[in-house]
Amino acid sequence: MQRLLRGEPLRPPGRPRSVKPAQVQRLRRRLERSERERERMRAAVQERQRQEAASRERQMLGLIFHGASLRGAAECLELGWGAGAPGKSTIGERLAEYSASARELFEEYFAGRGQAGACDEIYLSGHPCLEVVDPRSLAITGLRPDTPPTQKAWEALLADFENLEAGVSDQGLGVSQALATKLRGPALDEWHLLRHLAAGVGRLEARAYDWIAEEERRRLAFLQALPCPPGTLPPELDRLEQAQQRTAQTVARYDAAHTVVGWLYEATDTVDAQGRVRTPQQIRQDWETALDLINGLDVKELYPLADRLRDKMDGLFAEDLPQRLQALPLPGGWTQTEREGLQQRTCQAWREHHRRQTHLTEAPRRAARTVAADYALPSLAGRLEPYVGAVFALLDSVLTSSSAVECVNSVVRLRQGSKRHPLPDFVFLLAWLHNTRTFREGRRRRLSPAQILGVSLPGDGWQMLVEHHARRAHAVSPEPAATQAA
Repeated sequence: MQRLLRGEPLRPPGRPRSVKPAQVQRLRRRLERSERERERMRAAVQERQRQEAASRERQMLGLIFHGASLRGAAECLELGWGAGAPGKSTIGERLAEYSASARELFEEYFAGRGQAGACDEIYLSGHPCLEVVDPRSLAITGLRPDTPPTQKAWEALLADFENLEAGVSDQGLGVSQALATKLRGPALDEWHLLRHLAAGVGRLEARAYDWIAEEERRRLAFLQALPCPPGTLPPELDRLEQAQQRTAQTVARYDAAHTVVGWLYEATDTVDAQGRVRTPQQIRQDWETALDLINGLDVKELYPLADRLRDKMDGLFAEDLPQRLQALPLPGGWTQTEREGLQQRTCQAWREHHRRQTHLTEAPRRAARTVAADYALPSLAGRLEPYVGAVFALLDSVLTSSSAVECVNSVVRLRQGSKRHPLPDFVFLLAWLHNTRTFREGRRRRLSPAQILGVSLPGDGWQMLVEHHARRAHAVSPEPAATQAA
């Protein structure tokens, strides 16, 4: 200490300080730990930046997917991001890039998948687009944007489907001939067949409500005219009675017509209320009987529609459905003599759960418990579940309506209609995001169309799209060395 106070060195100037090997090792390990910590912090910062960028990309795509225009998306992002938000032209360029990436992903995972398809053409801002939807999963499995609905175009689209067994169409331009070429015979679409008749019944309903409103107005006017002079009959009373008669007649005609349309829909069911599988002859007979009832109604505007439906029953049923049900293996402990009763109870349970919109994964389990309870053997529910699931899968595969494709089209039109000049590939972006999103309600809740269709995806649909776009952008961008050399 005294040497330090006097300014003298602690050691002679020529004597070096000895360093032990253990100290060197400790210093080296400390440096290595510091370097690893810096690398870890650098990787964490890069990961956070990547997640923030992916979150921003997801927000931008979410606004576009849910129907926002380019200008509207730019304004929303400016409110959330501030000065760093992209403009309208930048969003348009990014949208084109993501649409191209979505097309590649769609063609890799969904194009040509499924054994059934509902075909229809959809017009987006005046541009035709051919579309195929799997009815059970509501997954879009075929797309041809900017393609006229001709037979050759439909045949080229259906050529991608290697396992297509059933198809339904609205008898549109070229689609019926293409399905007849691809399959043994396409199923007619009961939804499109009966929509004109249902629209006529809807007009009757609107007319009935108009008469009811008019009757109420006349009743109030009559009450305002009271009291009247003794010995006189107010004219409002006569008009009120006439309005009541016309209203009662209109409501009765609507009820009768609504009942007939319900019978027509019932006539196309493959399973009746007792659980019996209908044969093609029974379906044709019930269909003709329901159409004959229309002639007994006092609704002349429905007569031409009924006549148009007379000879359009072919394809509204599965020809070999009874044989396919008979070929299913019975559960253990059941004999062939008991097959008919078991099949009838199972089909009846399918009809009930189908109308209740029971969840796809829960319906066979609940039906197995119901069938086992009918036999007073609740413990056999687990043994019956595989057979009930096979029957449900077979009945669900019967394709009689393309209302599924109309449901999907309504969503696509809503989200595409806000774009003044839509990109041809933008429909692939909508299809990819629709196929990978999860339903929130209904019989498909907590499942995505991809899961129901049986498509295994390596990750979340949004994240897959962002990562595929990043790889695609890196592959397209020039290398730094090549840029410097140029």
